[in-house]
Parts: sequence; structure tokens; C-alpha cells
Amino acid sequence: MRVDEREISRLMDHLRLRGASPHTMRAYRSELLALQDFLAGEELTPGLLRAYLARLQQSGKARRSIARSLSAMKALARLHQRQGEQVPDWLFTVRGPKLERRLPQFFSVEETARLLGAPQDATPLGRRDRAIFELIYASGLRVSEAVSLDLGDLSLAGREVRVFGKGGRERIVPFGRSAEEALRIYLGEARGLLSRGGEALFLNRRGGRITARSVRRILEGYERVVGLPRRGPHSLRHSFATHLLEGGADLRAVQELLGHQSLSSTQIYTHVQAGRMRAVYRRAHPRA
Repeated sequence: MRVDEREISRLMDHLRLRGASPHTMRAYRSELLALQDFLAGEELTPGLLRAYLARLQQSGKARRSIARSLSAMKALARLHQRQGEQVPDWLFTVRGPKLERRLPQFFSVEETARLLGAPQDATPLGRRDRAIFELIYASGLRVSEAVSLDLGDLSLAGREVRVFGKGGRERIVPFGRSAEEALRIYLGEARGLLSRGGEALFLNRRGGRITARSVRRILEGYERVVGLPRRGPHSLRHSFATHLLEGGADLRAVQELLGHQSLSSTQIYTHVQAGRMRAVYRRAHPRA
């Protein structure tokens, strides 16, 4: 299999059509360009791939980055295969380094309340910030999903939002009274002051669609204001899942709400609970 600029561009077009996130596309492109430089025009062979992976390891590259390099290569191989081109079977059997599963960072219920209460409702941007953070926490949205929402995706009357997740998969997710109130205030008193037309639900100060990077930067500012460690908006999604399970929610239901294809992706939150239970036990039991 050849790896060149033309093939990489084909893969980027394919991923874009499938709804891949900009972050994934940038990462895959970067990894494939590095592989292209290494191959220097040669066909990818098992020997060259082993040498490339060894070089990545010797350079101190993280295991996750090496695994991502393999994922990018296999994505390109699958594209060739879909388009009827011959792809050697060994490309799909190469295994990456074993990854340690990182437990998700989340806020406690009290920390979440402090963070969601930090934006000031007195300004249009403060109302927007409160609305977007309330919705992320209420519905367990990824930041990329929240900033991609249009006005037509939201039903205040039904208290639900239509979300297009990874791979363009659609799901309908409910939200509660606090998020509804924040959204009504934002839509009724703030969005019109920011808008220059368009369908985006959440707007930046210039009236365009707010970006995921801006949301992360804004939340980090509020984390500093209320004295919380820097965890970022994805921790609101982790908090959503953790708090639901702590409240007795069914794991399958949480899987559906998060938009996980596999239950194994959701089961990591049970490890979070187990870790917390052990910590509570050690603190509370007289013979722990």
C-alpha cells in the first residue's frame, strides 16, 4: 500500500463525509504525513512498518500516539478496500501497544454546582456560557456536539435535543429544568443581541458559531474563578455519566444517552465508582 499526499487527501474527504471530528482528521493527517516521510515513496511492507514503529518507540512517542498511527494507517487501508483495491491482509492484523485505560476526570455534585453557577446572567455572553454548560452537563454532550447544534435541534417544550455524534449517528437526549431555564434566558434575552443571522444555537461574540476550542478556554476561566482544578468541558460529560450511575441509573441507559456504540466504553464509569467506594471505605472503616 502506498502512502502519499493524494491518498491522505482521499482519506480526509472520506472521513469528512462520515462526520469525523476535526481533531481526529488533523491527528490522522499528521500521523500519515509522518509515515509518508519515513517511507520516502516506497510501498509499505511488514518490515518497513516494524522499523517505523520501532523508530516511534525509540523517539519516546507515547503509546497512544503510536496506536493512533496504526489506526490512521488501517483507516487508509479500509478505504482502499472499500473502493475495490487490493490490500494485504497483514495490514489489519498489526497490533498496537497495550494502552492503560485512563479513568475520566469529573466534578463532584457540589463542584458542578459551583461551576455552573459561575457565569453571570447579567451579560449576553454570561447567559450563553451558562446555557451551554448547563446543556452539556444535563445531556452528557461532547463539546463538539454542543457547538454543532442548530436552533432546530432543540425542543424546549419537550426538553430534549437532537444530537449528531461520532460518525454522524443521531440520538435524542433529554435535559432537565435547570438547563431549560438557562436556555430560555439565553434564547429570549441574549442570543438575539449576538446573532447576525444563521441557525447555530450557540454563538460567539461576533455572531458566528462558537468553536469547541473557545468553549474549553471559557470554561477554564470559570474553573480558575471558582477555585477548581483545570479539567475542561469534557469533564462535565464525565460528571453527567458518573452522577447518573451514582443515582442508580442503568448502565445501558447511560450508554444510549452518551451515544457510545459499545457498552465497554461506558463501563469505565463503573471503575470510577469502584475507585471512589474504595477511597470511602479506607477513610471510614476503623480497620481499613
